[in-house]
Amino acid sequence: MPEPCGCKPGGLIPTADHGKPRRWRAEWRDADGQQRYKKFLAKSIPGVEKGGKTYADAYQRSQRAAVAEGRDPFANARSRQKTAVPAVPTVAVYTETFLERHEGRVGTVETYGYRLRPHVVPVLGRRRLDTVTRGEWRDFLIALKRSGMADSTRSGVKKAVSAMLAMAVEDGYLQGNPVAGIRLPQGGKREVRLTWEHVVALADEITPRYRLLVWFGALQGLRSMEASGVRRADLETVRGQQIVEEQRRRGVGAPLKTKASTGVLPVGSYLLSEYEAHVARWDAVREGAQRRREDEVRLREKARREGRGRKPKVISSIPEEHRELVTLTRLWKPVSESSLSEEFAEAKLRCRARGVMVPEEATFRDLRHFVDAVLVAAGVEPRRVQARMRHAQLAETLDTYGYLLWETDWENAPASFQELYGIEPPAGLPASALVPHAERTRTNVVPAVKSS
Repeated sequence: MPEPCGCKPGGLIPTADHGKPRRWRAEWRDADGQQRYKKFLAKSIPGVEKGGKTYADAYQRSQRAAVAEGRDPFANARSRQKTAVPAVPTVAVYTETFLERHEGRVGTVETYGYRLRPHVVPVLGRRRLDTVTRGEWRDFLIALKRSGMADSTRSGVKKAVSAMLAMAVEDGYLQGNPVAGIRLPQGGKREVRLTWEHVVALADEITPRYRLLVWFGALQGLRSMEASGVRRADLETVRGQQIVEEQRRRGVGAPLKTKASTGVLPVGSYLLSEYEAHVARWDAVREGAQRRREDEVRLREKARREGRGRKPKVISSIPEEHRELVTLTRLWKPVSESSLSEEFAEAKLRCRARGVMVPEEATFRDLRHFVDAVLVAAGVEPRRVQARMRHAQLAETLDTYGYLLWETDWENAPASFQELYGIEPPAGLPASALVPHAERTRTNVVPAVKSS
């Protein structure tokens, strides 16, 4: 039997192990009438835990007084609960959170998505963010290399992962960024050398609807979605000039890559003739499609009135917001990056089948590099090239992947330098660079013309 504690009525209640190194129990009722209690050691252990009858009794009185006065006895505990770190999400869940909250350019966020969703999520998506160690992230990057991924692509994946984990640190899910400081080989520079023979063949072999896009890339240096977003007003506001002020992303107008990307470019007569031929051809197709759609709508309405339930094939119409675009797909929608890449790849295959060996690794972006290289190699003043390429830094303009070591095959160009680029030819160009389009078309051979 436990010894009597001598407590007064309403005092502390001794446990069955009273007298041993056990706990006293303080009891009180909260504001809702629920019974509450807390156990204490029989004696305090210095530096570990407070205890003893006196301390327990004081605690019990303080809690009962708090309830009587309408105060929260657990104010400190509830405050800690409110500021507690929420449950750590999985890599897959946080990937979507990161992409949704990122405030970078639309293209940057899309690129992060291309790098995270197909590469990171399938491997580590089910793991909690805070359980993936630095070593596991390094092993993941090594596995990408073993799978055959290029160093440049792998560096891009690592950059996306680092940006995501940096946000997780800011959100309090991680103490530090586990991939920060991991160094990867950057990979060598791509040395895709396009020639005029390649460019002309690509323009001839690509789907006719996309032919003008090739010339936008090879003559104006437009990026793929800048070319897709060219509007009629961009070329027709001032003849001989092209306005570049937006691109197309997921079918809608979007800001350009950088502030420096906005500009007004000179347009050569060759591109203008290609543009006019393109507009004339596809305007006729548009009008025919519109007439067929109107006929189908009338037939459907007539069938509805007569109760015959006619359901003819519906022909797509051009949405009003897309009517000003120069290039549209066969469904009258803006050209997407994926569809342009596919058409470009098929055009490369057709070129190679006919004997024009376009580099297998060439992409639409290499048309932009081609412009940079041709203008610098031709002797155009670097600052003028920078303005045409819309580069923020001159160093970026002069970084042409070794093109300056090679001569330009002007004999295979479709027109003269001035007709192609809309600027005066610099001194020292070869004779083949000065032959106009009309003479090349008439003779199909570049005549020998002396350099001026």
